[in-house]
Amino acid sequence: MAARRPTLLVTLGDPAGIGPEIAARALASPGPRRAARLIVVGEPEVMERAARRARPGLKLRVIDPDREDLRTLPAGLAVIASSKHGWSAVTPGVATAASGRIAARAIETATRLILDSRADGMVTAPISKTALSAAGYPYPGHTEFLGALAGVPDTRMLFVGGPFRILLASVHLAIRRVPDAITAESLHRTLDFAALALRNFRWGARKAVAVLGLNPHAGEGGLFGDEEARVIAPAIERARARGIHAEGPYPADTFFAQHAKRRDLGIVVAMYHDQGLIAAKSGGIGGAANVTLGLPFVRSSVDHGTAFNRAWKGGARAPDPAGLVTAIRVGADLAIRAPRPMEWTWR
Repeated sequence: MAARRPTLLVTLGDPAGIGPEIAARALASPGPRRAARLIVVGEPEVMERAARRARPGLKLRVIDPDREDLRTLPAGLAVIASSKHGWSAVTPGVATAASGRIAARAIETATRLILDSRADGMVTAPISKTALSAAGYPYPGHTEFLGALAGVPDTRMLFVGGPFRILLASVHLAIRRVPDAITAESLHRTLDFAALALRNFRWGARKAVAVLGLNPHAGEGGLFGDEEARVIAPAIERARARGIHAEGPYPADTFFAQHAKRRDLGIVVAMYHDQGLIAAKSGGIGGAANVTLGLPFVRSSVDHGTAFNRAWKGGARAPDPAGLVTAIRVGADLAIRAPRPMEWTWR
C-alpha cells in the first residue's frame, strides 16, 4: 500500500497546449497538494512561465531525482527536468515535432522513476497525437505509450470520478471498425480488467459489471445486429462462470438513466469510445479522470485534449484546471487503495 499521502508525478503534456497552464493553476490551489505530494515532470522554463501566469509567487525548484528522495521532499513544488529543449523550442498553440519530443520525454522520465519505486503514480496532462507522431513515437496516445514503456501486453481505459465508472471495450477506432474489433476473446479480457479493477482499487469485488450492447436496443433480438447474441452474451456467460458478476447486454440508450442510483453497480463496460464517454463527460470539464488499467502502477489523466486554440492566451481564455484537479484527486485515491505492483491476471 502507498503512504496516506502518496507521491505523484505530474507530466506537463504537450508544452504548446494547455497542459502547463492547467498544471500551474491546479498546483497553485491547496486541494491537490493536500491530496498528494506532487512533483512536476517537464521543462522547467515552460513550467516557470506557466506558473507566472497562474499565480505570482508560485515558487518552483528544479531537483535531480537521482539525488533526492521524492517521497520525503519538503513542502513546495519541485520540477524534474526531463529534457533540455527549453521554452525556445515551443511554438504556443502549434503541435510540432519538438513539442512531441518534450511531452514524450516527460512521460518516459516519469515512468522510469515510478518503475524504480521512486513514486506512487503518475498524473498526465494532455498530449497531441499529431506532435507525438511527428516526433517519431508510434503511439496513438498515452495508454499505448505507457503500456510499451511498462512492458505490459494489454491495457484498457477506465473513466472514474463521475456518477459511473466506465470501461471501454474499444478505444480510438473508426465506428465502422468497432464490430470487428470486439471479439469474444477481447471482450472476455475486458471483463477480467473490470473485475480486477474492482478488486485492486477495493471498490467492491462483488459489485456488478454491467455490459452495454453494441447495436440499437441491444440488437432487438437480432433485428438490428447479431453481435449481442454472437459475441457479447457468450462473453458475459463465460465471465459469470469464472465468478465475475457480469450482467447484460443492456441497451445503451436507456442504461445510464435507468441505473443511475444502483448501489451495487461497480463498472459499466461500453463497446466503443463515444458510447461510454458521452456519459463520462456529461458533467463537463473535470467530470471524470481517465485511468489506465493493466499497468503495474496508477496512472490518471484529464478527460480532455490539448486545446491548442486556447493555449497561452491568458485573460478570460485561461484554461480551466478542473480536469487535472479531478485527475489528481482520483490518482491520489487510487494510489492509496492499490497494491504495488498491481496484478492484472484473473486467477
